[in-house]
Amino acid sequence: MEKENLYQAYQDRLHEAIRMDERACMQRRNGEGTKAAASFREAAALYADAARLMVELIDDCAAEELADYQKSVDRLIAVSRQMKDLAEEAERQASGKPRESQGRTPDGREKVPQREEGGEEPGFTPVTDGKEVRFEDIVGLEEAKQIVLDEIIHPITYAEIYREFKKSNGGGLLLFGPPGSGKTMLARAIANEAKLPFFSVKCSDIVGKYFGEAEKKTKALFDAVRAAGNAVVFLDEAEALACRRGGNSTVMNRLVPELLAQIDGFDKFEGHVIVMFATNRPYDIDPAFLRYGRLATLCYVPLPDYPVRLALIRKEMEGRPCQSDLDYGKIARETRNMSC
Repeated sequence: MEKENLYQAYQDRLHEAIRMDERACMQRRNGEGTKAAASFREAAALYADAARLMVELIDDCAAEELADYQKSVDRLIAVSRQMKDLAEEAERQASGKPRESQGRTPDGREKVPQREEGGEEPGFTPVTDGKEVRFEDIVGLEEAKQIVLDEIIHPITYAEIYREFKKSNGGGLLLFGPPGSGKTMLARAIANEAKLPFFSVKCSDIVGKYFGEAEKKTKALFDAVRAAGNAVVFLDEAEALACRRGGNSTVMNRLVPELLAQIDGFDKFEGHVIVMFATNRPYDIDPAFLRYGRLATLCYVPLPDYPVRLALIRKEMEGRPCQSDLDYGKIARETRNMSC
């Protein structure tokens, strides 16, 4: 199969998997456990097939793209396994069987692992990897950058004027769009433009295996942010931490209120803290995060269009040896629907 046809087949399979994933989530919310289990299993198979097609694409990719392709494969496989776990959970709910656990207490409640005394305390520090990303380093995303300037950067840069007119930025920022479209890079640029420390957090940094550990780490994160005085807090793949409540995950049902309470706590804070979430599944974010004063600004980060792809390719080829008659326009046209 030619590379162009192979990539199109991968895109089609991935879109089918996402649609089936959404259908399964809707069925689970509606209490249709058996149907949800079947949909989750179908989504798992589609994600796995998309990973297989991506592996075939790796054979023809350039050496510098290999790491990114491999990450995509790993992520697809991880999502496929997650779909299988969700299918088993939905089947258990439909059959009324209790979830397997490490035992129960005398009053019938499920035992939950407890953190041992003297365990390591969670700690969070700003990212210091030397990546000074500025707005001019980001090709395209002009509309997204303008939203960020109006709602985030200007209230900091011209703080006295905003205070005089009793105007604020109205809370944090939700960046949403396809994977690889530049959400993390835009967040780093915001931190650098505003000259603020940058705290980057993933789900694995917060969620642990002990009871109450997620809430404790969340509090430790925002305590570190307050200690910094002014900062940007960036939560990548936010749907994993700020997912809709009402499911069977007791961890998330406790974590979401804690996260909301910590964000609300900045109302009376003297420093300037920007809370940013990034996700490619905005429909999974709990609606409570989207009200005014929390993540009031929504910013869509799209895939690059033709002019942006052309500019990106030219920028990547600067200072690299290549043939003199290289057709940049042809490459830009053939990379339609591809991420940065």
